[in-house]
Amino acid sequence: MGNKILTQYDVNKEPCYYSAELKWRLHSASFKEKPDEKLTIFLFERKVIEKYAKNAKEQILDVLKKDATCLQRLRHPHILSVLEALTEERSTLAFATKPVVGTVSQLLENNRHELSNLEMKCGLLDVAEAMQFLHQDAKTAHLGLSPHAIFIDPQGKWLLGSLGHSISGVQWGQLIDCPFGFNSGEAPGNLSFEPPARYAAPEMCALPAKCG
Repeated sequence: MGNKILTQYDVNKEPCYYSAELKWRLHSASFKEKPDEKLTIFLFERKVIEKYAKNAKEQILDVLKKDATCLQRLRHPHILSVLEALTEERSTLAFATKPVVGTVSQLLENNRHELSNLEMKCGLLDVAEAMQFLHQDAKTAHLGLSPHAIFIDPQGKWLLGSLGHSISGVQWGQLIDCPFGFNSGEAPGNLSFEPPARYAAPEMCALPAKCG
């Protein structure tokens, strides 16, 4: 898992979560001097896309880098909080956040029946407040909202992440040309530089595509 950010912490070798939609592998970790203080490492290994076309590789890496840098810039109680900025090395990309235990997608896949109506309502309120902050204060459209983009911390709070497809400088209610064409398909297991089409707003999939 060679990346200098990994040497600073005690990192579990096995990821606690991964999906093609998320792209990052999530590894639980702790501070070496304070093992009771936890965090999560977001790790991407470039070898995963080594056989992809050059243009596709560059676009996927751009999405991952933008995800990390946008999260570093934004501060909100319901947005994923970065502890260690993105570190790029020859074989990997990595950054660290406050601890999360997985995503809403993972929860729905494995423990759907354990999620109460109250927990779901509270979680959706967390996400709504994060989205309101993005639109009204940060003037940013997320464009990739899905269960894979919502993380859960150890206390059960839902946190918005996956900002790699976001666009800044968008005014509330404004529609602009969408930069995604949804032409690459969604073959199982394949990584795409586009957000998941199944969760996209209808206007993003129209011709001409619009978003905001």
